[in-house]
Amino acid sequence: MNIPSISVPNAGLSSAAHVKMLERMALAGLLALALFLALINLPYAPRTWFDEGSHLHVPETLLRYGVYADISSEGFRYYGPTVGVGPTVMLPIALSFQLAGVGLLQGRIVIVAYFLVAVVAFYLLARRISGPRVALLALTLMLASRTVRYEGVIEYGRQVLGEVPGIAFLLLGMLAWSAAVKTRHNAISDRSTVYAGLAGLAFGLALVTKNQFVLIVPPMLALIAVLDWRYYKIGSWPMRLLPFFIACSCFGVWTLIQLQFLGPGSFAANLAQTRRAAAGAIFVFEFDATRRALIYIVESYAGLLVPALAYGLWRCRRRSAEALVLLPTILLPSLWLCWYLVSLGWPRYAFPAVVFGALAVAVLVRDTFVWLRKRSQHRLAWVVASYVALVVLVPLALSTRVVFTPTDAAQRMAAYMNDAIPDTVIVETWEPEMAVFTDHNFHYPPIELLDVAVRNTWLDGPPLVYDGLAVRPPYVLIGSFGSWVAIYDQDVLDSEYELLYSADPYAFYGRK
Repeated sequence: MNIPSISVPNAGLSSAAHVKMLERMALAGLLALALFLALINLPYAPRTWFDEGSHLHVPETLLRYGVYADISSEGFRYYGPTVGVGPTVMLPIALSFQLAGVGLLQGRIVIVAYFLVAVVAFYLLARRISGPRVALLALTLMLASRTVRYEGVIEYGRQVLGEVPGIAFLLLGMLAWSAAVKTRHNAISDRSTVYAGLAGLAFGLALVTKNQFVLIVPPMLALIAVLDWRYYKIGSWPMRLLPFFIACSCFGVWTLIQLQFLGPGSFAANLAQTRRAAAGAIFVFEFDATRRALIYIVESYAGLLVPALAYGLWRCRRRSAEALVLLPTILLPSLWLCWYLVSLGWPRYAFPAVVFGALAVAVLVRDTFVWLRKRSQHRLAWVVASYVALVVLVPLALSTRVVFTPTDAAQRMAAYMNDAIPDTVIVETWEPEMAVFTDHNFHYPPIELLDVAVRNTWLDGPPLVYDGLAVRPPYVLIGSFGSWVAIYDQDVLDSEYELLYSADPYAFYGRK
């Protein structure tokens, strides 16, 4: 008996549909991983520290006193963290404090939101430039952007710092710029000017968010405008000029607001204070700083970062819309690394370049792998794939270890102080993060000493001189930063104070 065969339409997936489904599954997995690593143990890992604490002072002071400033026992301080990180970070955190109370978790959750925006925007930009597979690899590399010794996007995306929010705005700006180029090239409509204006706004918000971005982003935008005018010849004049002028205008307006309204002195006095607060480590030109910067650059993506950027610049040689869209993703990290080599050499200064470099590395890996396969060099191709797997897995494992190693030292120290120490007495310290956990009356060293302290410790610079113990404060709290810069004389502490409580790295001393 013959049984007729029954054909079921669309019973199997086509090869293309199957690949697309796998790509979607991989993307969903990466997004889930990013969300998980962003949220697990958020109040306790990484350990909170000086920079995060100083940034949290501003929204806390704004909420409690209605003043946009840092604060110490002697009063408000209008410079330092108010200059380094802008209202795009401070105001959302102040709102979070208003809704849920002052706390480290409430501040960090705002940065996690920016981190997730950056993750999605980075994938969309990479996909628009190089397709979904390269975008998946680039996003994976971005999540694995740390080195063996220094933090990456997972760790920075969990701390109240300006880098990740600034990167999120930069990525949104590049997405808008790519849309401007595409609409102009394809003559879809005259929306390129609108997209260029949106790009300028996003770039401007990045400048407001992190003032160091001013060193790189405006020159990059000006260079892109010149290159398009003289070489690519794709964009219109509004498309070339709007990103630069709108971005600079955003930063200019915020700077004027700071100088006119957010300081106690005259416009000129505030300008001088702002320069001193902002310019500490921008240009150093020290051999040791450059050496450390070179080491960090080489360690990034296990030596692939610089070759990938060089290859990306070579790919931008074509006079095409695709090359013009790619150009800012290569110029930005390239210019950034050039500045980094003459700066203080602090690894976090180069972090935005490393994040954007993930796309260039992904393109280099893809093209190298394809080139080897076409020449039947299958073993070498798999060697490359294995090497890239290590480049991803080792940093991800290190970042995972960080987020799975929580510490509640700051919380334990705060609990002791809240129980045993009146909140009216002055506590001398250089651990500003503690103000998030307690309402004690902390006195901090002058902000002008920060640059001296860092240079002394990081580059063996001039000695740090501070007489904070000469006024005989009743209590002294020393943590990781105070210990690192050795701002308090240990001999004086041993002779005139006694250790009352410790929660590594914190030590709380009372006067004998």
